[in-house]
Amino acid sequence: MRLLTVLAQAGGEVVPPDRLLEAVWPGLIVTPSSLYDAVALLRKVLGADHIATVPRKGYRLATAVTPEAAPAMAARTSILPAEAAEPRLGPRSVAVLPFVMRGLPEPLSFLSESLTGALISELSRQPGLVVVALGTMLTFGQRHPPPQQLARDLGVRYVVDGQLEQHGDMLHVGVQVVDGRRGTQTWADELTLPTHAWHATAQGVAGRLARALRFELNDLASQEAALAASDAQVQARAFAAQAWVQLFARAQTPDTNQRATRLARSAVALAPELSQGWMCLAYADWRAGHYRWSDEPRDEQLARALAEAERAVAIDPRDPDAHYVLSLAARHFRGQRQRADEALRHCLRLSSSYAPAYGLLAQSLERQGRHDEARAHCDKAFGLSPLEPLRVIWHFVRAEAHLTTGDPQAALQEAQRGMAVNPSYGQLYMVGAVAAWRLGALEQAHEWVIALRQHPAFCSLQAVRVTLARSFDPACIGQLEQLLDTLGEAGLPQQ
Repeated sequence: MRLLTVLAQAGGEVVPPDRLLEAVWPGLIVTPSSLYDAVALLRKVLGADHIATVPRKGYRLATAVTPEAAPAMAARTSILPAEAAEPRLGPRSVAVLPFVMRGLPEPLSFLSESLTGALISELSRQPGLVVVALGTMLTFGQRHPPPQQLARDLGVRYVVDGQLEQHGDMLHVGVQVVDGRRGTQTWADELTLPTHAWHATAQGVAGRLARALRFELNDLASQEAALAASDAQVQARAFAAQAWVQLFARAQTPDTNQRATRLARSAVALAPELSQGWMCLAYADWRAGHYRWSDEPRDEQLARALAEAERAVAIDPRDPDAHYVLSLAARHFRGQRQRADEALRHCLRLSSSYAPAYGLLAQSLERQGRHDEARAHCDKAFGLSPLEPLRVIWHFVRAEAHLTTGDPQAALQEAQRGMAVNPSYGQLYMVGAVAAWRLGALEQAHEWVIALRQHPAFCSLQAVRVTLARSFDPACIGQLEQLLDTLGEAGLPQQ
């Protein structure tokens, strides 16, 4: 009703998005996506013709509201059953309750507010999430209402509830997500750390929880996206959310990439100004070109991916995903290593829990000969997101670093860990074959070379060189040549 009231008070004039955000959600951390969802819900109730979108300017009420018509229009906004209607703040809205303290001594009583604040702050940086402000949530203290009641009162879809418990010298952190509409628990996580290490690890704990929550909430939203498919903007966001899940929450394979491509193309066709749609399309095009999963000339596809990533960043410069994909495209198409690294550092300025940025920075550092720093960045990535599908890249970086520093046994172990995460990731067979050959495990090396030949981007020495050369610092290109020499000895053909 608040959105309808603000539009009605404008008397048919265009109301800019910033003014609507301020008027409808005062005191809340809200992104433009909440406005899109609220407008879509009003159109669903009132009819699509009643609210007009004025491109790049805002929205206006297309139907004149007279005193006689106002009650009828208001009544129409309440005809949806409470269980079927989307919450006031949209389908990706979340409230984080203060962590309940159990058995914590008075000197540690600050931990609840500290962790709650850090988690809200990090969640608010995640694209597409709407997060109730810390000040509002602290009013609940240690006594929490039932999650469904809280969700209705605050107008959110999900409620995050957590506990802090001390057991001896250890601190146990537990967190759950409850679907406020259904009252069901959808996800839980826990971790344990030494109490004395809290000050050194607090930011990492909040980052790990925020990263995991983003995965869970995006996955949940993508599963229900089709329910609101009557509005083109909402449908586009639904397609983009589903593409995101295929690219970030599923193993990297040609099949998941094809699905993501179709979904992203549908998203940008419906909403050309949707940053997430262009980001997903750029990532899918980059993968298809880099790994030669399509018949299109490689450089043409990589050039298009770079242009799409640049468009995504221009539309929403606050989206860390867009900067991450821009880094990939710039590094592997133009060989713009400094630009790529800066894009990754900017990811981390936008969201310090963005684990994939640490993983790609680790790869860059490894290919500059900075092996210890590369390992430290991999450790940071794993600490923030130990279950993320993209961790297969971090296993590869670790394996490559072990090979370069003369430890093929550790490289072999790391390559096999990566294969357990995603057996379709071709680079692991490359470093695995090199490690096995140098250890004298010739049969294993030959087996992995045969597997490597099934991957177009790594099927020959020349293909490996073309795929990877641009990502190496010129002073460290010898690292790549050493890998190629061993792969040749193990049986990978020249062409």
